[in-house]
Amino acid sequence: MFPAIIARRGRRTMDLSVVSSFKRLGAGSFATVFVSEGRGAVVVKQVKNPSDTALLQKEHGDLEQLYQAYSSAGKSTFFSLPRPYGYYGDYWSFAQRADIPRTLDLGLPPHAMYVMQRIWPVPNSITERIRNMFFPDRVKEQPFAPFLARLYLGKASARADSQFFCSENYPLDASRLERLGLPTKDIAAGMGQMLALINFQAGKDARDIEFVLCGDPDNPLSSDPTFSCIDFNQMRPHNNDAEAIVSSISANDPYFPRPSSQHWVDFADAYEDGAVAVDPMAADIARSVLAHLRELWK
Repeated sequence: MFPAIIARRGRRTMDLSVVSSFKRLGAGSFATVFVSEGRGAVVVKQVKNPSDTALLQKEHGDLEQLYQAYSSAGKSTFFSLPRPYGYYGDYWSFAQRADIPRTLDLGLPPHAMYVMQRIWPVPNSITERIRNMFFPDRVKEQPFAPFLARLYLGKASARADSQFFCSENYPLDASRLERLGLPTKDIAAGMGQMLALINFQAGKDARDIEFVLCGDPDNPLSSDPTFSCIDFNQMRPHNNDAEAIVSSISANDPYFPRPSSQHWVDFADAYEDGAVAVDPMAADIARSVLAHLRELWK
C-alpha cells in the first residue's frame, strides 16, 4: 500500500527565479504548450494564430473561474486543480511580470499566452511499479518518458497488450488501481466531488476534463503520488440543462465508474452531495444527470 496521500494546497505565486528556459511539450492547431526547465514549476499555453487570442483569453478566464470555485470550497477536494498564474497579451508583458531580463531569451514566441502551475509526472517509484506490473514484456527494459496516468474507473480491467504501446498518459483502470493499492473508493468519490464543483459551482459542463495520477505539484521531489483534474479548454456553460451535462460526460474517456461498478455509489453519492451543498435546483439537476447516466450505461 502507498503511504497516506496528503494534498498540500498552500498558496503559491509565480516564481521564475530558477527557470533557465522553456521546452515545447506539445502543439495543436490552436496553441502550443511549453514547460519550464529547471525547478520553476510553470506551464505556458501560447496561442498559435494571433486571430485566436480572444479564445485563449476566454479559456484562461474559464480556468480562473473554476479555480475560484475550488478555492471557495477550501481546496478540500480529493483532486487538486492547477493554479492559474495569469494571462499576458504578449511575451514581453509576461517577461516584465516575471522579471525576465530582455537579454535572456527563454525560447518563447511573442504571441498571447497564459501561465499556470505545472502538474508533475508520476513519481519514479510509482512509474517503476507500473512498468514492472503492467508494461508488456517487450518494452519493460526500454527507456520511456515521464508520464501522467489517466484514472479510468469506467473500465473494469485492462485490454490485452496492443501491438502498439505508448506510455504517455498511461491508463490505469479499476483493476490496475486496486493492484497498485490506490484508494479506488476515494478516487470515485473524488470524481463525483469534482464533477459537482465544475457543474454547480463553476456552471460548466466538464466536457473533456481528465483525472490523473501525478506528482505533487507543490513538491515535485516527493515520492508520494497525488491526484489532479486537468484540461478544461473544452468546457462550456450547461445552462442548468441536465442533458447537456450527460452529453459531455458520455463523450469523455471512461473516467467515471459505471452503474454496474462497485464504485458507482461512491461516485454518485459524492456528486449528489456536492450539488445539495449548492442549492435545491442543483440537487434536482444532479439527480436527473445520475438517472440519465444509469439509463445510458445500464
